[in-house]
Amino acid sequence: MGDAVLDPAYIKLGLESVDRDSAISAAGALLVERGVASERYVESMREREETVSTFLGNGVALPHGTYEAKGEVLGTGIVVMQYPDGVEWTNGTAHLVIGLAAAGEDHVEVLSQLADVLQDEDLAEELWTADDIGFVYDTLAGANSE
Repeated sequence: MGDAVLDPAYIKLGLESVDRDSAISAAGALLVERGVASERYVESMREREETVSTFLGNGVALPHGTYEAKGEVLGTGIVVMQYPDGVEWTNGTAHLVIGLAAAGEDHVEVLSQLADVLQDEDLAEELWTADDIGFVYDTLAGANSE
Protein backbone atom coordinates (compact mmCIF):
# COMPACT_ATOMS: atom_id res chain seq x y z
CA MET A 1 0.00 0.00 0.00
CA GLY A 2 2.15 2.78 -1.30
CA ASP A 3 2.16 6.54 -1.17
CA ALA A 4 -0.76 6.83 -3.55
CA VAL A 5 -3.10 5.10 -1.10
CA LEU A 6 -1.77 6.36 2.25
CA ASP A 7 -0.22 9.78 2.87
CA PRO A 8 1.18 10.67 6.32
CA ALA A 9 -0.49 14.09 6.05
CA TYR A 10 -3.85 12.29 6.32
CA ILE A 11 -3.09 10.38 9.52
CA LYS A 12 -4.61 12.19 12.50
CA LEU A 13 -3.65 11.01 15.97
CA GLY A 14 -4.92 11.72 19.48
CA LEU A 15 -8.36 12.97 18.48
CA GLU A 16 -11.06 13.69 21.05
CA SER A 17 -13.85 11.13 21.07
CA VAL A 18 -16.94 12.03 19.07
CA ASP A 19 -20.09 10.20 18.03
CA ARG A 20 -20.04 7.71 15.16
CA ASP A 21 -21.63 10.02 12.58
CA SER A 22 -19.18 12.81 13.40
CA ALA A 23 -16.26 10.40 13.02
CA ILE A 24 -17.59 9.26 9.63
CA SER A 25 -18.09 12.87 8.53
CA ALA A 26 -14.56 13.81 9.65
CA ALA A 27 -13.02 10.86 7.79
CA GLY A 28 -15.10 11.73 4.72
CA ALA A 29 -14.02 15.37 4.87
CA LEU A 30 -10.38 14.23 4.80
CA LEU A 31 -11.08 12.01 1.78
CA VAL A 32 -12.59 15.05 0.03
CA GLU A 33 -9.62 17.21 1.07
CA ARG A 34 -7.28 14.56 -0.39
CA GLY A 35 -9.17 14.77 -3.66
CA VAL A 36 -10.19 11.09 -3.77
CA ALA A 37 -13.92 11.56 -3.12
CA SER A 38 -16.73 14.06 -3.59
CA GLU A 39 -19.01 15.53 -0.92
CA ARG A 40 -21.76 13.18 -2.14
CA TYR A 41 -19.50 10.22 -1.35
CA VAL A 42 -19.38 11.37 2.29
CA GLU A 43 -23.18 11.24 2.40
CA SER A 44 -23.05 7.69 1.06
CA MET A 45 -20.59 6.72 3.82
CA ARG A 46 -23.23 7.69 6.38
CA GLU A 47 -25.92 5.87 4.36
CA ARG A 48 -23.87 2.66 4.30
CA GLU A 49 -23.47 2.76 8.05
CA GLU A 50 -27.25 2.84 8.47
CA THR A 51 -27.60 -0.50 6.67
CA VAL A 52 -24.32 -2.33 7.37
CA SER A 53 -21.86 -1.62 10.16
CA THR A 54 -18.30 -0.99 8.99
CA PHE A 55 -16.89 -1.95 12.39
CA LEU A 56 -14.34 -4.71 11.74
CA GLY A 57 -13.36 -5.65 15.28
CA ASN A 58 -10.04 -5.09 17.08
CA GLY A 59 -11.09 -1.47 17.63
CA VAL A 60 -11.17 -0.64 13.91
CA ALA A 61 -13.94 0.78 11.73
CA LEU A 62 -13.58 1.21 7.98
CA PRO A 63 -16.30 3.58 6.79
CA HIS A 64 -16.73 3.73 3.02
CA GLY A 65 -19.44 4.63 0.57
CA THR A 66 -22.22 2.63 -1.00
CA TYR A 67 -21.92 0.83 -4.31
CA GLU A 68 -24.33 3.36 -5.80
CA ALA A 69 -21.86 6.16 -4.99
CA LYS A 70 -18.94 4.62 -6.88
CA GLY A 71 -19.20 7.45 -9.42
CA GLU A 72 -18.33 9.86 -6.58
CA VAL A 73 -14.91 8.25 -6.08
CA LEU A 74 -12.21 10.36 -7.71
CA GLY A 75 -9.23 8.16 -6.81
CA THR A 76 -8.01 5.57 -4.32
CA GLY A 77 -6.96 6.58 -0.85
CA ILE A 78 -7.39 6.03 2.85
CA VAL A 79 -7.32 8.41 5.78
CA VAL A 80 -6.60 7.32 9.34
CA MET A 81 -8.19 8.93 12.37
CA GLN A 82 -7.15 7.73 15.80
CA TYR A 83 -9.45 8.16 18.79
CA PRO A 84 -7.53 6.79 21.81
CA ASP A 85 -10.64 6.90 24.02
CA GLY A 86 -12.77 5.37 21.28
CA VAL A 87 -15.90 6.10 19.30
CA GLU A 88 -18.99 4.04 20.06
CA TRP A 89 -19.82 2.18 16.87
CA THR A 90 -22.83 0.00 16.14
CA ASN A 91 -21.28 -3.20 17.48
CA GLY A 92 -18.13 -2.13 19.30
CA THR A 93 -15.76 0.71 20.10
CA ALA A 94 -13.57 2.03 17.30
CA HIS A 95 -10.21 3.54 18.17
CA LEU A 96 -9.06 3.66 14.55
CA VAL A 97 -11.45 5.01 11.95
CA ILE A 98 -10.02 4.39 8.50
CA GLY A 99 -11.94 6.19 5.77
CA LEU A 100 -11.69 4.51 2.36
CA ALA A 101 -12.39 5.64 -1.17
CA ALA A 102 -11.31 3.22 -3.88
CA ALA A 103 -11.59 3.44 -7.64
CA GLY A 104 -12.58 0.36 -9.64
CA GLU A 105 -11.57 -2.85 -7.91
CA ASP A 106 -8.80 -1.19 -5.84
CA HIS A 107 -10.87 -1.64 -2.66
CA VAL A 108 -10.29 -5.41 -2.74
CA GLU A 109 -6.51 -5.00 -2.60
CA VAL A 110 -6.63 -2.18 -0.04
CA LEU A 111 -8.98 -4.12 2.26
CA SER A 112 -6.87 -7.25 1.98
CA GLN A 113 -3.70 -5.39 2.93
CA LEU A 114 -5.37 -3.62 5.85
CA ALA A 115 -6.89 -6.87 7.10
CA ASP A 116 -3.46 -8.50 7.24
CA VAL A 117 -2.27 -5.83 9.68
CA LEU A 118 -5.44 -5.15 11.62
CA GLN A 119 -6.32 -8.77 12.39
CA ASP A 120 -3.31 -8.75 14.72
CA GLU A 121 -5.01 -7.66 17.95
CA ASP A 122 -1.81 -6.54 19.68
CA LEU A 123 -0.66 -4.51 16.70
CA ALA A 124 -4.11 -2.94 16.31
CA GLU A 125 -3.97 -1.90 19.98
CA GLU A 126 -0.53 -0.36 19.44
CA LEU A 127 -1.99 1.68 16.59
CA TRP A 128 -4.84 2.91 18.84
CA THR A 129 -2.42 4.64 21.18
CA ALA A 130 0.60 5.40 19.00
CA ASP A 131 1.73 9.01 19.10
CA ASP A 132 4.08 8.67 16.14
CA ILE A 133 2.60 9.24 12.67
CA GLY A 134 5.67 7.53 11.20
CA PHE A 135 4.93 4.31 13.11
CA VAL A 136 1.28 4.31 11.98
CA TYR A 137 2.30 5.07 8.39
CA ASP A 138 5.05 2.44 8.30
CA THR A 139 2.77 -0.18 9.84
CA LEU A 140 -0.11 0.41 7.43
CA ALA A 141 1.90 1.33 4.31
CA GLY A 142 4.25 -1.60 4.85
CA ALA A 143 1.37 -4.06 4.91
CA ASN A 144 2.25 -5.40 1.48
CA SER A 145 6.00 -5.07 1.51
CA GLU A 146 6.80 -8.07 3.68
